[in-house]
Amino acid sequence: MSLDETMSRGWQALTEELVDGWTARFSGGVTKRANSVLPLEEPRDVAAAISGVEDRYAGQGLPAVFQISPDSLPTDLDSLLAERGYLLDSPTLVQYLALGEDDLAETAAQDPRIQLSEVPSDRWLETFWSVEGPHSLEQQAISRRILARTPSVYASLVVEGQLEAVARLALVGNLGGIYSVATREESRSRGHGRAVVQALLTEAAQRNLEGLWLQVVESNELARGLYESMGFETVSRYHYRLASQT
Repeated sequence: MSLDETMSRGWQALTEELVDGWTARFSGGVTKRANSVLPLEEPRDVAAAISGVEDRYAGQGLPAVFQISPDSLPTDLDSLLAERGYLLDSPTLVQYLALGEDDLAETAAQDPRIQLSEVPSDRWLETFWSVEGPHSLEQQAISRRILARTPSVYASLVVEGQLEAVARLALVGNLGGIYSVATREESRSRGHGRAVVQALLTEAAQRNLEGLWLQVVESNELARGLYESMGFETVSRYHYRLASQT
């Protein structure tokens, strides 16, 4: 399984449909990850495949969106979409941290402020949604369903009874994906993000996972600095191409 496919399993769409080898993902418009095309096979007719994608997304009241990475096929898909007026959006880095026996031996005791669970509590969800959205009840119900599609560990950082930060470790085979790292706005710059990510690194090592991936928006220098200080290295990248609405 390619890294793109593995990451797709970590944030799994509610439904998927093949369009001449491409995987079209649909989740009611909640997040581009779960509502975009993963183009990892080369269609027999690229122009027809693009039109087919546009028809299917339009049928669900959604814009056509492609997730473009170095593994996308055909190799000139990005330029083809640009020629059709698709807009570039959210350049994102994919970072990876390999784990080994030394990591298990060196893991410190879990931070006593950290609570771990295999399902997100209502407080976890409220914190995540308050920072990242969505904010409507209908879309929050979809968000909850997306999270439930992948076995995961949910980390909550609780300080004096207040849930200050959250993160999610998606479990896909022998790898894990770090998602949904969110700290309440009034509680930032206190090391809370580092604490919840470190808790999930410790959990991953104890589960003998081979490694962890995460995705960070290229322009988010603070988050990039945090992850790189924890040993994550950039191994790939992707961006989206969005059909123009004009």
